[in-house]
Amino acid sequence: MKKFILSLAVMFSCLAAFGQREIISMDWDVVKDIVREDPDDVRELVSRLSAPTLDTTLTYNDRIIAFYGQSLLSDGREAALVNDMSELFSKDDYANALIKAKEALAVNPLNLRALERAGMCIALLIESGDTSYSEDEAYLYFDRAMRIYNTIAMTGLGDEEYPFCVTSVADEYEFMRNYLELYEYESQALVGVCDVFTLKETSEYYSDKKIYFDATRPLEMLAKALGQ
Repeated sequence: MKKFILSLAVMFSCLAAFGQREIISMDWDVVKDIVREDPDDVRELVSRLSAPTLDTTLTYNDRIIAFYGQSLLSDGREAALVNDMSELFSKDDYANALIKAKEALAVNPLNLRALERAGMCIALLIESGDTSYSEDEAYLYFDRAMRIYNTIAMTGLGDEEYPFCVTSVADEYEFMRNYLELYEYESQALVGVCDVFTLKETSEYYSDKKIYFDATRPLEMLAKALGQ
């Protein structure tokens, strides 16, 4: 397990210039139009972003259309599978949690929590002596997750003016912990359409005391679930 964690830490080195990059603002109306008019084009971008070897011709605009567009295409249909996966994972039932993660990813190949848990399940199964999996399999899931983290990072700075755009509340926690190494927070509040965390500690990759996420999509999904 330590080898996996250390390898992931190496990936984080790309964040050294985190605050010195172009921001690509997310416009949900534009993405919705693209999904409505060209859903097959979005699916193709999702396939390219999910490929074992990254398609280096993908632009960050392409990645944004793929990640946020897939959220609209799958429309939360993987949520119950992700919940089952998380419950199994919490009980250390990694083999069955992995099965649920794969089922969730069959619905939404870019679900961050499912990707992270799939990789962790394989790593933990290997650690326990299971020889039916390889480290390469785990890295495939972690690598795909890293592509999504980099995509989310391009949508903002984490401040009130430029919040990071997410597709779910789970994205917020995965992004903070696994990408920015932010593990503890004092409070969480909804301010307008932003989910705002007041942090207990900052990190090498994020130095502000508050971090803002554009929760437009999570709020939309919540309203739908409540029948509003």
